[in-house]
Amino acid sequence: MKSRANRRKLRNFFIHKDLQRPMIVAHLAYLLYVLVAIIATVLSPYYTDIFATGDLWVKHFSANMFIVLLERLALVSLFIVVISFFHFVLFTHKFCGPLVNIGHTIARVSESDFTRKIYLRRGDFLKNEAKQINVMMEALSNSIEIIKRENHLLLEDIEDSIQTYGKQTEFDAKLKTFQDRANRCRVQLDDFQLIGDSANDTDTGQHQHIVSDNPLSANKCL
Repeated sequence: MKSRANRRKLRNFFIHKDLQRPMIVAHLAYLLYVLVAIIATVLSPYYTDIFATGDLWVKHFSANMFIVLLERLALVSLFIVVISFFHFVLFTHKFCGPLVNIGHTIARVSESDFTRKIYLRRGDFLKNEAKQINVMMEALSNSIEIIKRENHLLLEDIEDSIQTYGKQTEFDAKLKTFQDRANRCRVQLDDFQLIGDSANDTDTGQHQHIVSDNPLSANKCL
C-alpha cells in the first residue's frame, strides 16, 4: 500500500550531505586510528629487534618479517577502509533518508497540507517516529475536517436566519443552534495546544466564563 510517488530513490546515496559527510569522516578517522594502533602493536617487536640486537641474522629475519607484515597489513587495512566507507554510506543513508522524508512532510504541514504521509523503505531507521507523525497528521486532519464541516453548517444557518429575521421565536431558536455549533467547534479547537496558551490561560478562562454566563438572545443581538 506504499505510494510510489512518495517512495525515495536509492540512487542518491548522499541524500543529506551536510549530515552524512561529517559522520563518515569521523567514522573513517576513528577506523584509521584503530588500524594504525593495531599495525604498530603487531610490528613493534620486529622493529625493536632490528635496532636493539647485534645479531645480523636476527636483524635480517626481523626486517623481512616487518616488511612482509607491513605490506599485508596495509592491504588488509585498505580493504577494510573501502568496505567500511561504502557500508557507512548505506548506514547513514538509512538514517538520513527518513529525516529528509520527514522534513518534506513537515514542510507540507507548515503549508496547511496534511495529505503527504511518510513512507519508509525496509531497513530504514526512525520508523516509529514516522508512524507517530502519520498518526498525528491524521488526527489533525480529522479535527480540522470536523471544524470545517461545523463551520459550513454554521454559515448555512446564518443565511437561513437572515431570511427568518422578522420571526422572533424562530430567530431565537436559530441563535441557540449557532451557539451549539460554535461550542462544538470550540471543543475541537480546545484540543490544540498553541504557542502562548500558558500565558493566555487566565484570559481564556475569563472569556469562556463570560460566554457561558451570558447566552445569546435575540434582544441583545438586536
